[in-house]
Amino acid sequence: MRISVRKKAGFVSFPTGFTLIELLVVIAIIALLMGVLMPALMRAKEEGKTVKCQANLRTLTTAWFTYAMDNDDKLCGSWNYNGGGWGDPWDWAWAPWQVDGSSAVSDYFNATPQEKQEGIKKGVLYPYTRSVDCYHCPSDKSFGRNFRTYSMPDSLNGKWAQNKGGTANWTDVSHLSQLKDPATKYVLLEENDPRGYNINAWVINPGGVGTMVWSDPLVVWHGSRSSFGFGDGHAETWKWGNETLKIFRDLTSMSQGQRNPQTEDGIRDIERIQRSWPEPRGSSGSG
Repeated sequence: MRISVRKKAGFVSFPTGFTLIELLVVIAIIALLMGVLMPALMRAKEEGKTVKCQANLRTLTTAWFTYAMDNDDKLCGSWNYNGGGWGDPWDWAWAPWQVDGSSAVSDYFNATPQEKQEGIKKGVLYPYTRSVDCYHCPSDKSFGRNFRTYSMPDSLNGKWAQNKGGTANWTDVSHLSQLKDPATKYVLLEENDPRGYNINAWVINPGGVGTMVWSDPLVVWHGSRSSFGFGDGHAETWKWGNETLKIFRDLTSMSQGQRNPQTEDGIRDIERIQRSWPEPRGSSGSG
């Protein structure tokens, strides 16, 4: 800045304000700093949401474990919709309660947040949490406007397994003591079902655990990552490859669909999710 000094009547005066060029330079510097700092601030904000999401999963897995301890080792049901109504009495969460239980699945897309929260309160895990907030990830931007972010794998006392009359080829885990390697098996995860709320249990593919096909989409929120709660109570957030991210987005934009990974990274992602699929003790594994 140019400073000129002018003496008059024994006083020294300085001109006030900036020149136009000086003002533009200051604006450019501020814009440059914002461009550098904003991505870092956004990452820090998202990381805080990820920490909260993992805390939610730890709360829910603790509730899941405690329920089994209080019920002679029996696991809660992983579904929330029995095909013609809200849910079974032992299910961990229920469909939106105030929506008519005989409604078609598509009707739940228009359920209000309050109705979706009432469904959560009907589930058997709610008395162990006394909060609906822990069922919702702060990063949740699901296409279906799902309030309940998290779902359970179907093999945890679900309905697809063969011993329940379903068509899937995995074995059901009905009791906590049956779960193989709890520290490596996820029991809760973030789903992104586009139908209005995360309906029923989550599956890699209804055709079987070892099938190299994605069917149900996971989230892609936490910096292109997804969070999982494991059987021993800890939580992790996994990063996905570019092909997997595209597959999840494609599945989310459709009411039905399946995708086969083709790239090395995509195959590695689905193999990782298969290895951590909950299975009973004595199983040879699915990965």
